[in-house]
Amino acid sequence: VGWWASRRSREGRLSPAVQAKADDLWQKMSPVNGGKAVTREGAAKFFGHKFGKLSVDAMFDEVDVNHDQEMTKEEWDAFWLGVKTAGYTNESIAEELDNMLGGCAWVDWRDGRAPAHSEKAMGSMGSKRSQP
Repeated sequence: VGWWASRRSREGRLSPAVQAKADDLWQKMSPVNGGKAVTREGAAKFFGHKFGKLSVDAMFDEVDVNHDQEMTKEEWDAFWLGVKTAGYTNESIAEELDNMLGGCAWVDWRDGRAPAHSEKAMGSMGSKRSQP
């Protein structure tokens, strides 16, 4: 039982490299309040005009769990941990973080949370998501 619990705990964590990519994306969205929150405006500046509104709407639908129109760092980190525990590998998460850092749209992860516009955002980029 101890071995399985230890293995499961390791599998549910982001690798340091993936956490660093998530932190990099967070920083690029111009956090406010001493780095503790990202507003829709900060996220929209990062995602730009091409797919900005859809990406911001989809991201906030999934990450801003209390719907106060600000994502906290705690909500952000909890979201990525949820993606990992939903069965995605560090490699697939890193790839998608790299895609977003490179200008691609936010799309839905199959993690039990569903953004209102996920299909539009995903369809716009022609992106594919592998299931966990």
